[in-house]
Amino acid sequence: MKKIKTLLILLAITAYSCDSNDDAVTPDPVDPTITQDGFTYHQDNTNPTFYETSNAYIEIDIDDNDAYPSVPDYYTFFFLNGRMYDNDTNINGTTDEVLLSVNTTQFVALSIEVSVNSSLNTGLPPSAGNTYIASANDSNVVIDLQVDSSIPQTFLNVGGSNIEFGEGNEQNSTVFQPASMGHSVTINAMNLDTVNPTNSTIDVDYTFVNAAGELISGHYQGTLGVIED
Repeated sequence: MKKIKTLLILLAITAYSCDSNDDAVTPDPVDPTITQDGFTYHQDNTNPTFYETSNAYIEIDIDDNDAYPSVPDYYTFFFLNGRMYDNDTNINGTTDEVLLSVNTTQFVALSIEVSVNSSLNTGLPPSAGNTYIASANDSNVVIDLQVDSSIPQTFLNVGGSNIEFGEGNEQNSTVFQPASMGHSVTINAMNLDTVNPTNSTIDVDYTFVNAAGELISGHYQGTLGVIED
């Protein structure tokens, strides 16, 4: 019954895309001057570098192109230090599926395919206490990301703030492509609030292995946005 209720809440929220992020990080419980919200790139699997991410999004794909009718095809989890915007209408001639705020410099995308995770192919959404396999398809990690302004520039009101959005420039960024396996998302806790979406929160741990075999491990605890594709 609890899982069915979670599904109904998720479907209610994703009737429209919403951004309830607050650009804030959660202080570390031991040392409040730092945060665990971000990912660590283990270069050569020996030299760790931490990259902070203050916002998270879940994209639900409902194109129904796989073998499971009336069930989302995949859920993609995004973690970044900027904002995202669903670009279904190709604003100002832009063509990317999502736009990013121009201040975004680090970005994680982990795609959870329903066809790979059997617990999801009956229609139940990702839920707390579970670990899901992330696919090598449409999963990557980007550092030193460059986001180019559109022409004309695109300014959108998000949460009462006027934010400039643009498109990611992969050629001028460091993009880690995925290895064939080793990617996962573990949901520790999730609260989806349809009455006041700004109260929606998630607590997640994740792993990603790049094509060179280097581990990238991350954590996020805080508010989130939902994108319906």
